Amino acid sequence: MSASETVSTYAQALYDLASVTEAFDAVDEGMKAVVKAVRGNVDLREALVDTSVPGEKKREVVRAIFGDAVVPEVVAIAALLVERGHADLLGAVSAEYERLIEERRGVVIADVTTAVPLSEALRARLVEKLAAATGRAVSLRESVDPSILGGIVIKVAGRVLDGSVNTQLRELRQALSAARQGGDA
Repeated sequence: MSASETVSTYAQALYDLASVTEAFDAVDEGMKAVVKAVRGNVDLREALVDTSVPGEKKREVVRAIFGDAVVPEVVAIAALLVERGHADLLGAVSAEYERLIEERRGVVIADVTTAVPLSEALRARLVEKLAAATGRAVSLRESVDPSILGGIVIKVAGRVLDGSVNTQLRELRQALSAARQGGDA
């Protein structure tokens, strides 16, 4: 099974567990908390991906740390992921689960990357424009990446709209290098 199939399978299992008790938001918050904790603690992350640590021990660690902090559905899926050697997929499973619940609510998620954080006014205009373009409510998932230099990159509904300065400079560079050189002397 490929990584994307594994992510889809676990996210769907998490969704199915959440649907039993209608705990969609609590599960979403719990998964985000687990991902944040694992990403934020180097020792924990290394222990969970260490192949020399038995899966059973990893599962016990997850249960001990998160057992009282998040809903049982999250503990079960997170423990299963780490036990089976997929701790590195926790973030992807969380993102896919979020996509599933937003889809259920009729909302499309737009991944937006900018060089600097969006202002409230720009965020509101962006949501309005994307909602008009997609015909659905839009939820922004924002990230800041200074390497794009400026502009914006939007991934929504299977499309990528790249208006970053970095991409524009790269395209200009390619156009100039393909242009004929020289002229009359």
